[in-house]
Amino acid sequence: MKNKFPTIWHLAVILLYFILFTLPFSLLQGIVPKSFTAWMMLLAYVIPMYLTIWATRRTFNKKGKLNFKPDDWALLPLVIIVAYAFLIVGEFTIFLLPEPSGFWKKIFDMLNQTMEEVFNNRIAGFLMVAVAAPFLEETLFRGIILKALLKKYNPYMAILISAIAFGIFHMNPWQFLYATVLGLFLGYMYWKTRSLFYPVIIHMILNGTAFFAAQFSDMKATEGLAEHLTGEDLQKYLIVVALSLGTIVLAWYFFEKYFAQTPKELFLATQNPHKITEIKQILPDNYQLKSLKDLDFEGKLKETGSTLEENALQKVRQITIPYDVDAIADDTGLEVPALNGAPGVYSARYAGKNATYEENVQKLLDEMKGVENREAQFRTVVVYSKDNKEYVVSGVIKGHITTEPRGTGGFGYDSVFVPDGYSQTFAEMGETEKNKISHRAIALQKLKEKFD
Repeated sequence: MKNKFPTIWHLAVILLYFILFTLPFSLLQGIVPKSFTAWMMLLAYVIPMYLTIWATRRTFNKKGKLNFKPDDWALLPLVIIVAYAFLIVGEFTIFLLPEPSGFWKKIFDMLNQTMEEVFNNRIAGFLMVAVAAPFLEETLFRGIILKALLKKYNPYMAILISAIAFGIFHMNPWQFLYATVLGLFLGYMYWKTRSLFYPVIIHMILNGTAFFAAQFSDMKATEGLAEHLTGEDLQKYLIVVALSLGTIVLAWYFFEKYFAQTPKELFLATQNPHKITEIKQILPDNYQLKSLKDLDFEGKLKETGSTLEENALQKVRQITIPYDVDAIADDTGLEVPALNGAPGVYSARYAGKNATYEENVQKLLDEMKGVENREAQFRTVVVYSKDNKEYVVSGVIKGHITTEPRGTGGFGYDSVFVPDGYSQTFAEMGETEKNKISHRAIALQKLKEKFD
């Protein structure tokens, strides 16, 4: 597989997985007792879907966790209203299709009969339609397929492709249009929240509504409500469809503004508490910064690169790949020309693997005893990873090394570094002043300008 997942070929294989996993259950349909038919059909859906998800992740999409955490409960009432608007518009699409005939009529008569058998057992039917289908289908189409598509295409193209795949998966034209329309909304909510919570809830509500409506209606799966309406009732129905479309458009404008103002969740790939504090003070307020503790990250981040760039990339990938989150990582080095660029990439462990700040500073001062050229520079490389796309910037501030430590603020080599144009070391400056001119601030400002 030279082409990155998912391609049309990958999607075809996923559909084939489901068909193959369903075959054994199809053979069992004719031998199980009639009273167990509905439960058998529930198993014939749940097990193949679960195996399809397992095989897809095993074969194509091994990395990344599924996120089912709620993003914002306050949006739920509006989301439900918009979901029903999509239900009305989606249901209307059935009316636009012609009645099945010939071969297709036989197929859909069989599908209708199958669904009637499921719906006759209300418990098994509800579990299949309103519980299992939303959870499993959203896991596959939004949690795996759309998540991967968002890394390859612009968001709206990714949502469209996943919605069409979702429609095709239902394997009949009378559900294709409805499922595709609904898939657009489900995909949009997943893109904006990066959580499966809303897609699953929306799917559950709409499928549950359709299930209970079927208990009190004689309509078939190939029929739309409009086919049973005439005259004034049909006109009223079409007005409701138009209002639903208007609701969707207005809601889209609202969501765009709402999510634009929502703080962006960003994880800091560092275990240095001083860096976390400094970066939080430098970045804009519209970033919701989180630490590795919020990911339950265990162990230590590896830094085995030979350059600052390699270390920063290495650190950010240890977070973004397994946890599938947006993250920022940096690596900073103090570079002294008189020491051939040392301590450089080894700044944090200049005096040894577990050296303290004070020990590193003391070794630096010892190495520079009697050295006249005390020029130095701090250099920071920052990597920002969003949707597994990595952006690299750097910041440099020049200065000189003092002959002894001065000041109690800051960390690392701040107590012996005086930036050009200043008389105080970083450690003697207040945090506010330092964060305006520091190497890390310069790099983060470049990153901000890049995205602005």
